[in-house]
Amino acid sequence: MKIKKNHVYFAAIAVVILGVLLLYSGIFAKKIQKSGENPKPQEIEWTVDKDGYLYYPLNRGNIKFYRENYGETENLIISKIIYQSRNENIYGFLVLPKSAAELLPGVVLLPGAGVGKESELELAKNIAQLDAAVLAIDQRGVGETGGHIQNLDEDYSSFLAGKEPYQHLLVYDALRGYDLLHSAPFVDSDRIAIAGESLGGRIAVIAAAIDRNVNGVLVISSAGLDFKGGPDEKKNTFLKSIDSDHYIRLITPRKLVMIHSINDTIIPLSSAVNSFQKAQEPKQFILVNDTSCRHGYCDGMHEGIVSALDYLIQIKSKTVASVPDE
Repeated sequence: MKIKKNHVYFAAIAVVILGVLLLYSGIFAKKIQKSGENPKPQEIEWTVDKDGYLYYPLNRGNIKFYRENYGETENLIISKIIYQSRNENIYGFLVLPKSAAELLPGVVLLPGAGVGKESELELAKNIAQLDAAVLAIDQRGVGETGGHIQNLDEDYSSFLAGKEPYQHLLVYDALRGYDLLHSAPFVDSDRIAIAGESLGGRIAVIAAAIDRNVNGVLVISSAGLDFKGGPDEKKNTFLKSIDSDHYIRLITPRKLVMIHSINDTIIPLSSAVNSFQKAQEPKQFILVNDTSCRHGYCDGMHEGIVSALDYLIQIKSKTVASVPDE
């Protein structure tokens, strides 16, 4: 299919475009060595304030990555992406339409706990079919991405020791995924959303609250912790820092959409509604009443996902046709 605007084939130039990205990133090697960022002297890389808000800098430096072909469909190109984050290489799939008439909106897609990028690929392809660039990742300790999945006690011990907890690092990895799409010359940098399922939904909210350049948030089958506080101030600070309910009001004036199945047996509908009520306008809640839908994305959510992405970053379904006036 030919690009209408520039009269060139997107599929033919996709490799060239991504090559330009590699040039800007200064990476041509086939492998990436594990290494952390090199911060400026005395620059704060990570902190949590006294009110329990996680902080990462807005300027996180150039994103370094490696790309290789993974596969394709009739309309899509699928690449494996490896990008550097904090002391770890994050593996993901980048799914692009083969042709486009304009710059693409972008979606960073974060899976639920223990779910690999392969399980997110079908949803990523469904979104990319709407003319979007979609990055679905393996979170730390899952799939090809290295790292150790820490439980809450281990995470709290890291926090007390002044080390970044696992759940904070998940937020940073999401922000670096956003940086990757934001730097891509084929992506509209003013139309990038972060979407997430279950745990990924919590991470999406926190990441977008930290970086107000993120244009919108899509939360699928997720809710915050609704943490009420306790007698231990240090523990309170830590638990607030990983509770998306603590951040969700900060999404405004950007848009938030939550989509949830009435039959979700993992995260009750009441928990999702409670989190939604804490958010400020503009926001939407999409309720799915489909007996085949339980926890996470299902086919019955497709129309809701299309509607949500159109609301967030102006993605239109290609199945919608206009009838000419007689």
